[in-house]
Amino acid sequence: MNGTIQKLLLGASMVAGVSAIASSPALAGTLTGASVSGTAGTDYYIYEKVGNQTVRNDSASLATVLQGSCTVVAGACNPAGSPGGNVELFANSEQSPLSPSNPLQAVTAFKSFLNYNTTTSLTGQIGGKGISLSSLTAVDWFGATNITPVTTGLSQLPNPILKPILFAQQLTAALDPLYNPSNLATQWFNTALSTYSVPSSKELFNTFLLAGGFQRFSDPNISYVNQDDTTGEIRIGLAGHYDALALLGFPPIPAISPIQASEVVKVTYDNGTPQYLYSFTAANSGLTEQGDGHSHNGNYEVTLPGDPPASVPEPSAVLGLMAMGGLVAAKRKLKKG
Repeated sequence: MNGTIQKLLLGASMVAGVSAIASSPALAGTLTGASVSGTAGTDYYIYEKVGNQTVRNDSASLATVLQGSCTVVAGACNPAGSPGGNVELFANSEQSPLSPSNPLQAVTAFKSFLNYNTTTSLTGQIGGKGISLSSLTAVDWFGATNITPVTTGLSQLPNPILKPILFAQQLTAALDPLYNPSNLATQWFNTALSTYSVPSSKELFNTFLLAGGFQRFSDPNISYVNQDDTTGEIRIGLAGHYDALALLGFPPIPAISPIQASEVVKVTYDNGTPQYLYSFTAANSGLTEQGDGHSHNGNYEVTLPGDPPASVPEPSAVLGLMAMGGLVAAKRKLKKG
């Protein structure tokens, strides 16, 4: 009788152990060993989540700030605020004058952007492979061959007050090489407008450019970097504006609201070819930036293929296997007895 009871208990224990192994949930991979190039507070800002706000704290832990995610339900992240904090790259882009009050200031600001060649990068490991997420420079947007001739042309413009017509003509001519379907700037701009059935033109492009538009979209706010353990797909959250109309520098369009556009992030995965990722669909993040009350209220998610990480037994599975091993040994002893 005692032997029968012992066998029943042993069988039940083994079933429980197998059940524990089978029910172990798959874990999503997250960014590890994260670091940011440059100087905190100048080249990049760190925003941590406090309640339903993002609050700038440049000494906050990157591991904590970047641990969010966004499961979209009815157009919003569920639960609200789940994207968490974020890291803003190329933060000093905000020191450039945007939408300056006169044409000469606009040209001066744009020339500064053309001559700025420093990127800020968030780097780390995802699924055991290196990944780098970077801000953009004018070379990324317009191509290296255009920088020098455009800068030269802008430096030779006449005084806009004394010769306004000639200034406008030469300004258009100087910027002409930049509106080119082969570069990222034109591709991104045209895609943004076509998404909302707005026809693109060189005039709109130049208006956006001289209003500091490309600076605005060169400083991505990274809210999370996660990886699907099964497919290997990498998901990157970009904190931004749920309605980006003001950032585009266009007047209100009553028939179209909201107009959504993320900042652009340059991603290099496993030493491969850099990719420029962006999105025109946002989820309501449930968060707002403490300072202005509306930034970071949208979460954009971009993806890229990744290699599935090597399968590593989870702690619960390991314990289950150890338990099964012990139970098998115990069963053998019972048989001998």
